[in-house]
Amino acid sequence: MQDMVVEILMIAAFAVAVGTISSMVGIGGGIINTPLLIIIFGLTAQTAPATALVAALFVAAASTVAYYRQEPRPIMFKPGLFLAITTIPGSFAGVALREFIVDDYVLRIIFGVALFPVALKMLFAKKRGKADEVTAFKFSDISSGRLALTLFGGFIGGVSAGLLGIGGGAVVVPVLTILMGLPIHAAVATSMFTMVFTASAGTARNFMGGHIDPFYALALGMGMVIGAQIGPRLASKVNAVQLKQVFGLVLVFPLVKMMYLGQMLLDPAGESFVMATIGDLIIWVIIVVPIGLLRLYQLRKSKELRVVTK
Repeated sequence: MQDMVVEILMIAAFAVAVGTISSMVGIGGGIINTPLLIIIFGLTAQTAPATALVAALFVAAASTVAYYRQEPRPIMFKPGLFLAITTIPGSFAGVALREFIVDDYVLRIIFGVALFPVALKMLFAKKRGKADEVTAFKFSDISSGRLALTLFGGFIGGVSAGLLGIGGGAVVVPVLTILMGLPIHAAVATSMFTMVFTASAGTARNFMGGHIDPFYALALGMGMVIGAQIGPRLASKVNAVQLKQVFGLVLVFPLVKMMYLGQMLLDPAGESFVMATIGDLIIWVIIVVPIGLLRLYQLRKSKELRVVTK
């Protein structure tokens, strides 16, 4: 009993950090929670994303309340509900697709390939918009073509939520900023609002399929709720761009680990955890160092351009 309490507290403490970051950048936390549940706690590739999606529901609901209390209120309810039209059926479809794939390693590869672009996107994050631009947004100004693309993007976000347990925010936030023209602060808050519907649909479907581990779901959920109270308060105060970049940098390692890339490099027989981890670190360095150098080059060129224009 004591060991169980300690484990719950450890998971919840970790989830506080995940919930804080997730509520700041508009994602459900599954990009960290799903690999964590697979690598550290040994959940299957079917159970881990289903359990992570429950945690995404917790953080989405708590973040929505926290953002609703802010002034000016950053949540845009009309765009959020509009996106939910397709994120909900997309979430159902994602769970069904995951159930169709029975090989755990195939799902691990899908997780890694699908989430790696998310890590890159965060590594190359740029500042977009300000909170005071929220009042200038008008839903009626969006063209019918963009609205159609928005619905398609929402469906893809829903599929990613059901399939990977990530809540869908990694797709929904870019849809809101690029296609609908919301400033980033409003897009993050609205993404969390839409995620309530997306994660609820996927969780209901996962519950019917018996895929959720209630112990880990509740432990993660408790921590995520606490983090969701902190993230919205920090979102408009800290450098969210740098936070995203660090988050993307860290995210690469669990993706490499989940796909057994280090094991294939240095320990094909699967006999040494240490050698497999060293292999993961080598691959992480090979991936991250060139990206970091490219990012530094871009920043230097951007500064030089600003100096010239002045």
